[in-house]
Amino acid sequence: MLNEAAARRHISDHRFSAYREGLTFEDALRQYDWNIALSAAVYESLHRVEVTLRNALDRELSLWNEGQIDTRTSLTFGREWLVNPAPLLSRLLGSSWEKARTRVARQSRSWPRKAVQMHADVLAQLPFSAWRFLLPDKDPGRRLLWEQATRWAFPGWEGDSLVLTRNVAGLVKLRNRVAHLEPIVRPGYVERQLAAMRRVVGAIDPVAEVWLVSQQRISTVLKDRPSRAASPRSSGVGGQP
Repeated sequence: MLNEAAARRHISDHRFSAYREGLTFEDALRQYDWNIALSAAVYESLHRVEVTLRNALDRELSLWNEGQIDTRTSLTFGREWLVNPAPLLSRLLGSSWEKARTRVARQSRSWPRKAVQMHADVLAQLPFSAWRFLLPDKDPGRRLLWEQATRWAFPGWEGDSLVLTRNVAGLVKLRNRVAHLEPIVRPGYVERQLAAMRRVVGAIDPVAEVWLVSQQRISTVLKDRPSRAASPRSSGVGGQP
């Protein structure tokens, strides 16, 4: 364990103060180290969630895009919706799509690539947040896309579609907190997000939910919560490194 002088040198006061309220230095550092372990376990599960989610949506959006007719050419836009998206998808994807395409182009030694290969490369580059913006909310286009395509990615979902979107949006926030090294130790927070992971993945495929649950380490790490834990004051994304 770091001594207090070393901790102050290597961890900013702003960041460490989120763990200090009501705790000794040693207990606060245990909370800090536990947050690192919990974040690692969460990220592993989010990996499985994101891969399952994006492939489920990709299958349905490929079918939908193939059925859309380009009025300029009277041809369909094709299955590769990340190469030649119909106007609605282009609008909903926004800058996420353009940034992903740019990254793929920079990394590719041969450009342009075959459409199927380029589609797969762009798919892998899309951020987790992009999938939330393809799910229904008050936007009429997202509602239409849900009715015509994305709902079929979640055959097991029986509730309000907006609840599904909120579940995914919450997981995006969790992913951002982990990526920005923020505290996630508030009691009950990760437990609720693990339940959301199970709901989302289970709605796609119960077999995938079994895979997620059987491999997740979150529950084990939660049981190792240090004693005298206090909730960090910081609840937003950002902060000092």
